[in-house]
Amino acid sequence: SAALHEPFRYDLVNLGRELLAQLTVPAVQNFTDATNARTIDADQVNKTGELYIDILRDVDTLVATDSAFMLGPWISMARNLSAAGDDDCGDKDCPAFYEWNARVQLTTWNPTTKDDVVIPSGPVDYAGKHWSGLIRDYYAVRAGLLKDLAISNAGGALDTKTRDLLFAQHAYNWTNALNPYPQSVTGDAVEVSHQMFDKYAPFYASCNA
Repeated sequence: SAALHEPFRYDLVNLGRELLAQLTVPAVQNFTDATNARTIDADQVNKTGELYIDILRDVDTLVATDSAFMLGPWISMARNLSAAGDDDCGDKDCPAFYEWNARVQLTTWNPTTKDDVVIPSGPVDYAGKHWSGLIRDYYAVRAGLLKDLAISNAGGALDTKTRDLLFAQHAYNWTNALNPYPQSVTGDAVEVSHQMFDKYAPFYASCNA
């Protein structure tokens, strides 16, 4: 069947990715408005935050079904750049050093140290990708940290210093981690696409009016 052919699978997953990405725009705007309110409403933060995070996780699940949208091969290729005899890699062994560089490039661009209280200025998220693993473990987790902080600040304004510290700690931890990511696809592209269609079609119902 056509579903078995890579060009079809890629187009199917990429189209679904684009549609879900469009939904993240109003979702993150509503979430941002809720967390930036002068007087934070915990219910509003939870409602908008959960929707945004849920969409991110679903994007991750969808793109995991096609090899073009996976973090694992990127990290593997970076680690394989290390050649026998490499020893100029700072305080890390060279495969870990190249992996660290690969993770930093995708996220903060400029390295975040353990003691930073804010992510260093620069093109943060400039090289971000809709890749399985990255969305789930970096972007969705970061949004969850913000949601939980904002809820704890309910009734007042967001503690932006704590937010910056949490984001910096998250960036440091993720870019220095060495947890492996899949090298092959997870799930069936057609089956997962059907699931996403059933779940998110109501959001586009007005387009058919």
